Amino acid sequence: PLMAVGLQAQTEELPIKEIDLVHFSHTDVGFTDHPAVCREMFRRYLEVALDQAQESAKRPSGQRFYWTAESTLAVKDWWDQALPPRRRQFLQALRAGQIEVTALACNNTPFMNARQWQMMVRWLPEEVWEVARPTVAVQDDVNGFPRAAAKAILDRGVRRLFTGINEDSGGVPFPRPAAFWWKQPDGRRLFVWLNIGYGSGFDLFETGEWRRGPVPRAADTVFRPPRAGELLRSDEASVRAAHKRCVGMLRDLARRGYTHKLLTISLTSQWRFDNDPPFPPMVDFVETWNRLGLRPTLRLTTVGDTMARLERALGPSAPEYSGEWTDWWANGTASAPREVAASRFAKRWIEAVESPVWGPMPVAARQTVDELVRQLCLFDEHTWGSSLSVAKPYSLDTLGQFNEKSRLAFLPMARAEWLLSQRARTRLVGEGEGLFVANPTPGLYSGWVSLTATALREDYRSVEDPQTGTRSRIYFAPGVQPWGRAQRPEDFSREDISATFPDNAPNQVATFWVEGLAPNTVKGLRLAREQAEDAPPANATGPTVDTTDLNWPKAITWPGMTKPLFLPGFGELVAIKVAGFAPRSTLADIRGAGPKREQLRREKLEEVWAIAAARAAATENPHTTRFEQAIQHPRLEWGTRVLEVWKRAPRVRFTLRLNRRTSAAPEILYATFPLPTGEVLPRLSNGGVTFTPFTDQLPGTCRDYFAVDGWAAYDTPDGHWLWVSRDAPLIAFGDSPTLALLSAPPPNRHRLLAMLFNNFWYTNFVADEHGIMEFQFDLVWRREGTADAAAAAAALAAEPVVLINPAPPEHPLLMRHLFRP
Repeated sequence: PLMAVGLQAQTEELPIKEIDLVHFSHTDVGFTDHPAVCREMFRRYLEVALDQAQESAKRPSGQRFYWTAESTLAVKDWWDQALPPRRRQFLQALRAGQIEVTALACNNTPFMNARQWQMMVRWLPEEVWEVARPTVAVQDDVNGFPRAAAKAILDRGVRRLFTGINEDSGGVPFPRPAAFWWKQPDGRRLFVWLNIGYGSGFDLFETGEWRRGPVPRAADTVFRPPRAGELLRSDEASVRAAHKRCVGMLRDLARRGYTHKLLTISLTSQWRFDNDPPFPPMVDFVETWNRLGLRPTLRLTTVGDTMARLERALGPSAPEYSGEWTDWWANGTASAPREVAASRFAKRWIEAVESPVWGPMPVAARQTVDELVRQLCLFDEHTWGSSLSVAKPYSLDTLGQFNEKSRLAFLPMARAEWLLSQRARTRLVGEGEGLFVANPTPGLYSGWVSLTATALREDYRSVEDPQTGTRSRIYFAPGVQPWGRAQRPEDFSREDISATFPDNAPNQVATFWVEGLAPNTVKGLRLAREQAEDAPPANATGPTVDTTDLNWPKAITWPGMTKPLFLPGFGELVAIKVAGFAPRSTLADIRGAGPKREQLRREKLEEVWAIAAARAAATENPHTTRFEQAIQHPRLEWGTRVLEVWKRAPRVRFTLRLNRRTSAAPEILYATFPLPTGEVLPRLSNGGVTFTPFTDQLPGTCRDYFAVDGWAAYDTPDGHWLWVSRDAPLIAFGDSPTLALLSAPPPNRHRLLAMLFNNFWYTNFVADEHGIMEFQFDLVWRREGTADAAAAAAALAAEPVVLINPAPPEHPLLMRHLFRP
């Protein structure tokens, strides 16, 4: 009794008078189990929560069960399979406030575009959204939250954000728990709660973890969820012991500066922490605690209820911050560059499908786009694979989970390309005979149009503009000859790893040049057998190209420029190698080394540069000059880099193809792009919302690398540079940003690095993506800047749509049933 009296006196000294408990399942679409199993479990968990809510609905308010659906993905999956009576019960639980649905489909990575963010807040059927009326978005686990996401939820009427960041390999903007107002570029604000951690609520009451494994599969029958009496025990002695621990934890929070009367924490369960079912005995624990008169009082509630209370209690004094919330975990996405490239092709083709050049969108096409965007949202969901994906990279579980993840990139890529072809056919089939070139982007297109040469059928040598009568030459280049047989060793390039069909057979690719194809337009041309020679304008002056001893360009300047387009070192490849017998443990040591971090970085991180394997071969035509060079590196079977230089415009296209050797050892591959932009920081964009790195960010957010829409725009007194990445959406700046934990712009900030590959993570992401990868980048200079860098970047990264329409009409049944979207 004396101990209890003393403990009660201590609680009266504490500022915290109430603790709100939010109970949910943290939804990883994978990680603990195959994604298909996870999604089935999510549906079943909602059944448990609904029954428990109904069973407790008539109890006194302090004895009712409350459940928060962290993601709308789980709710929609359940809704789609539920019968009408069960749906009505669910809607009643929503109205009663015992079950709450939050605003977003899933916990996300920062690689979604604006279209995806619109889908993320419209995942649910409108009839469910209208009843649920989410007031809170939840982002758990992940270390960032793009302003594009904030804009999407604010546009949907949601102005509160609840976060449960996992600081492993990352961090939080400020010490937590904490609340702040996050001001957006348009002046609107989000009220943000930095929760201690999405499953850390148990730490207030339990002295150790109940879970074992720590991440057993749900199908492993030697593991199970905790039962009543094993966790948060509700007998008086256990509750008083939990209270004693809680008071000690709260005193520590008070010493660290948390002085508010209300504290909100969240709890999952302790089967695995992630993807866990409801824990109904929690209600009995809370009821006993409050019946004993222990302080602070406990409330089991939903996230929307507690966020409203937090805003009332903490909002008036909460600080305000602005800036992009960049994600420390974004580097994991670079572990699968081919899949990322596929997802980006899919997104570009979906934008092309929506182009007004094709006319109004049919209902069926819009439904297809909706389906594909949902798949791409799940590709950009934060779960990438098994908890043992790195430790056991070739286990069936690892391969099975990544197979499902990969499908979410490759399937929408294939279907978006097919849908785009349907849109092109239905729009152009009635235009008569000819070759049609469409630019379905919002930017001007100048460059090559490529097609497989066998599509020409006859010996065509040029294309003619019927409006002007001008002809452009068709150029023929070597390429793959499907089902062909090599006649000589030269028919195989050094890149042909299977030596099956020749990949260097002559006259396999046909190309011709188009200049100034306007945005969202179609140009009709006529195929001609007559020869034609392209000729540049008589007064055209090409660039001055300065090359290395091995003929690789190191600086190029066009007339009118005071500085070159780029600096020496453009298009180099560098790998970051980690020393140590357990290198991923070494990486963790570096991150946590504090003042010794720089010393450890110097000792344990090594830069290994690729070198030229031969002299660069230069080929020239009236429009461009092309430099191609083999490179070699210890981590590559082979590498090839190509720089194509536009003659009449300050522009280059850099293409890097490499064949990475298999290895699960941690490494990063960067391509380097030093620019003559001095100390100027670029404009970047994420999800369609622009920001300036380093200066326009929340404190404590990632500055070592940045997830971007695919472009960086530099505005300087010497002109305007626009750098565009087709495939790699992660960039860094400076000389050596790896684990630098930057808080300010680094020296040599003019040096942009494209992160091509990164398998530093020890879990969840891909350990060993090897084989052939291709990356394409464009760089242009303009004397005058452009306000719409995104539109220009879209045109630079895209290829025109080409359709050959013969004289005979297409059969109407094929048009109706095959080619109509």
